[in-house]
Amino acid sequence: KCTTDLRTETAETERANVVGNLVILGGSGDVGSRLVRLLSDHQEWKVWAVSRRSRAVETTLKNVVYSALDVARPGAAKSLPEDAIVVNLPEATPPELVAERLARSETVLDTSATPRYVDALIRAAAGTNGCLVTGVGMAPGLSTLMAADLASNERVETLRIGLELGMGRHYGQAAAEWFFRALGLPYDDPFTGRSVVPGKKPWRFNFTRNEAPRLALDVAFPDEGIRPSGGEVRVHHYLAVDPPFVTRLFAVAQRLGLGRWMSEHSRRLTKLSLRLPQFGQLRTRVTAVAFDREGQEIASKLFEGGDQADLTAAMIMVTLEAMRSGDARQAGIGPMCMNTRPKPN
Repeated sequence: KCTTDLRTETAETERANVVGNLVILGGSGDVGSRLVRLLSDHQEWKVWAVSRRSRAVETTLKNVVYSALDVARPGAAKSLPEDAIVVNLPEATPPELVAERLARSETVLDTSATPRYVDALIRAAAGTNGCLVTGVGMAPGLSTLMAADLASNERVETLRIGLELGMGRHYGQAAAEWFFRALGLPYDDPFTGRSVVPGKKPWRFNFTRNEAPRLALDVAFPDEGIRPSGGEVRVHHYLAVDPPFVTRLFAVAQRLGLGRWMSEHSRRLTKLSLRLPQFGQLRTRVTAVAFDREGQEIASKLFEGGDQADLTAAMIMVTLEAMRSGDARQAGIGPMCMNTRPKPN
């Protein structure tokens, strides 16, 4: 079922006695389409899969409505169903739209891995009555929970978090563009506070116990929700690609000063990458390593799973189920409402 007017379907939702409206911004994308499939078995949700471009969608899913809406246009927030939980997948969503929904005491779940965008959401949402939850996905998300568990140890002074993406398939356009942008997006070094170009301070990780350490490149990444209250833990983030020689190629490119160029031409490079053959394993691996004041490793956590998009959709689903069942606070969701915290400087 397709529509361009989401508000007209609200009465149908009420007649069906559905528990709640769930809006997925980016609902026909790589992660969004997988999340919709997971939700198709949960008739307690009325799912609104929203995408920018109109397209014909053949579906027999009774609880799913596909709709075309440009969320960047003025007044877009008013075109969405009321009393809904909003899952924000694209970074094209204006922070003002998120703030407007939160002002209605709604909940917005965001999956962005770009620190500047996450900070913009938090600033826009500060003081509203709803709940903004960032880092709902695989990374950030599961990786955040792994690191936060390590950070609860008072001996921990530094955390290094490595994410490895397998190239066993072509990822969606948004994920691929993010990858190239991340290689050229400067970040503040946790030790010096100075702006650092990605790739200047790489690290080697054991992504599994019986494997040689693999190179990973330092990148900008959100770290909200990792540090304990009042904690001074320094957090470093790294990105690697499987097979490892691809990571080494990007490392050479960054040493040649091409990081900013790759970031500025992320869309063009994404189109080119989609023409390349698929190789490597279709898997996602995360490692979080904790170090004490002397720089000695004291603990670590490892995770290995399948397709990154599948894992992100599954993590969103777990969050939604925890919220619906009333276990949100026990699951660590309640305390993560970012708009209840002070605005970042």
